[in-house]
Amino acid sequence: MVKVVIIGGGIGGLATANLLAQEGHEVHVYEKNTQLGGRAGQFKKDGFTFDTGPSWYLMPDVFERYYSLLGTSTKKELDLVRLSPAYKVYSGDTSLTISGDLKKDAATFESLERGAGNKLHSYVAQSLITYRFALKHFLYSNFDSARPFTKGEILRNGARMSQLALSPIHRYVAKQFKNTQLQQILEYPTVFLGSSPYSAPALYSLMSALDFHDGVYYPKGTMYAVVESLEKIGRGLGVSYHTGVAVRTIQTKSKKATALILEDGSKVEADIIIANSDLHFTETSLLAPKDQTYPESYWRKKEASPSALLMYLGIEGSIPEFEHHTLLFTNNWKKNFDTIFHEKAIPKPASLYISKTSATDTTAPKGKENIFVLVPLPSGITIPAEQLEDLADTYLEQIKHTTGVDLKARTISRTLFGPNDFSAKYNAWQSSMLGPSHILRQSAFFRTPNKSKKLHNLYYVGASTVPGIGVPMCLISAELVSERIRKDIAS
Repeated sequence: MVKVVIIGGGIGGLATANLLAQEGHEVHVYEKNTQLGGRAGQFKKDGFTFDTGPSWYLMPDVFERYYSLLGTSTKKELDLVRLSPAYKVYSGDTSLTISGDLKKDAATFESLERGAGNKLHSYVAQSLITYRFALKHFLYSNFDSARPFTKGEILRNGARMSQLALSPIHRYVAKQFKNTQLQQILEYPTVFLGSSPYSAPALYSLMSALDFHDGVYYPKGTMYAVVESLEKIGRGLGVSYHTGVAVRTIQTKSKKATALILEDGSKVEADIIIANSDLHFTETSLLAPKDQTYPESYWRKKEASPSALLMYLGIEGSIPEFEHHTLLFTNNWKKNFDTIFHEKAIPKPASLYISKTSATDTTAPKGKENIFVLVPLPSGITIPAEQLEDLADTYLEQIKHTTGVDLKARTISRTLFGPNDFSAKYNAWQSSMLGPSHILRQSAFFRTPNKSKKLHNLYYVGASTVPGIGVPMCLISAELVSERIRKDIAS
């Protein structure tokens, strides 16, 4: 039996723990916060229940595959509800709803741009081909060898895949749709990947296509139900969880990670150490310079995803103007992203996301609404608490102007979470809400690998490594690192 110690109880860490425990290893998870889940946590206050981070259930095939590896299924583990409509969009002075039914949504597209209905059918069909191809050949790969990429199917599709990889998603979408509102709808998922549609590869067109083809689902009990299911499975497999326990350093000897030194000075020896903690923090703070594969100089060449202002609001009365998912887009789409990524300035106004889980779930007291607002902000900034309060009021005024809903006047519970909090709570590099962005040079082959080059038994899992950002990507990351460890043990 091999003793495995995992630093960080985020989705990637929890998912990896289950896969390795199933293989008979002794697995321990050490989490610095008092709650498991990492960014995918849950927050309760004044009778309201909020997801602290991820709130959109993406890529359902990935969840199904992961659970199947553990002899179960999403049907057994989660109570999934199909949202109807899928989401609502406010853009400029207009609003529209996306149903998640391709035929209906094609009619909506057609009403805004002649010929756009048929183009949407084509766009979704091509994106689904890309999605299946990516699942088969790229997302579930550690990129250890070039041999798999010399297969006939990859060579036959190489030109098209290269074109999608080298073209920004905005350029790809704009060639097919001229209406700004339609472009925004097809490009917004890049925000969930921590990127701008003006720099993220068109390969990620697959993200919005899934909403139209499969619909949008929600796990009852909030997205934290995923974390609870992972923990439940883990406990059944014998995984040990240690919460409220921070790691001070990783002890090493002769090119091997030998133990964790905890904040209280105690020592936890291990045969294998896996870091689900922020990779920049792991490398530059937990390891001595001689043991760092990715020192500070490595990160200076990388791009972080945006930080964010998160608002957890308890609202008096109902808000029919919002759906479970609501998106607000600014008129100057490109300016919004340039402000965040290039100018490193706070956008005013800002494109933002609103979640109202109380539309679908019992996350608010009767007669009240649960509202979560996410406003992307530049990475690497700090905002004092008083300024964060003022900034929140600015965006609530923007929401009022756009939708007619005065959230501030009806707020009975309010908690804010900003860039400083991402750094303090998650040791987040550049106060990022997600991790390294998904520009081309940080995607697929170019994503930071999941194993140390200096210490032969130190591995990485989560959003910082392959394949990337998001809950489904972290589930894939768990499978990839588990596969690598399995091969290393066997050899």
